[in-house]
Amino acid sequence: MADIISHADEPGALDPAQLIGVEPVRRIAGRNSTKADVLFFDLGDQRVAVKSYASRGALIRNTLGRWLIRRETAAYVAAKGVAALPAFLGRLGPCALATEWVDAEPLKAREGALLDNGLFDRLAAILDELHGRGVALADLHHRDVLLTADGSLYLVDLATAWVLGPRPGWLRRRLFNRFRESDRVNLARMRARFTGGDVEAAVASVSPEAAAWHRRGRRIKAWLDRLRGRRRA
Repeated sequence: MADIISHADEPGALDPAQLIGVEPVRRIAGRNSTKADVLFFDLGDQRVAVKSYASRGALIRNTLGRWLIRRETAAYVAAKGVAALPAFLGRLGPCALATEWVDAEPLKAREGALLDNGLFDRLAAILDELHGRGVALADLHHRDVLLTADGSLYLVDLATAWVLGPRPGWLRRRLFNRFRESDRVNLARMRARFTGGDVEAAVASVSPEAAAWHRRGRRIKAWLDRLRGRRRA
């Protein structure tokens, strides 16, 4: 981690010197060549998660990696104060950022279990708070919703988040509204999936337009996943 340089000047930002010579106690490798690794460090008085594209190839690292880290940094800054986000500890060079390490498991780990509907009411309130601050996640997924042992909820991975900004034009505002609706559709899908409801009916209940837009997005994502699969093969 010696190549990491801090770009964060705010109080509470991680001093990158603390990571020099420290081995991560855990590592989650990116799912494919376009995804970042997440490294977890125990610094004694602080536990830190570092999202990094350092191990990706030069092309991905210096294009997609830089862009996504910049986007995610902007989203954390815009959403500052939302308790359901891990504390943002700063951008660490062009291809990495750091947050608080939250000891929790993703909802994905509860696959097949029936969860209390109230959990998703709380998640809806968190989304409302983010939307109110001008941040839409755009790709809410059950891998990115964390549940602690005491039942607290956290959201991670803001790489695809869309930040409305202080003076948005017509197009930016329109896209934000689309992505906000996408968050609501993904929440409806997740709620149905983990409470035994009908997924298609839940999606349709958000709005016909949002449901249609979501279906188109799912088809595009499936196509991209197949393309990535062929490249890996």
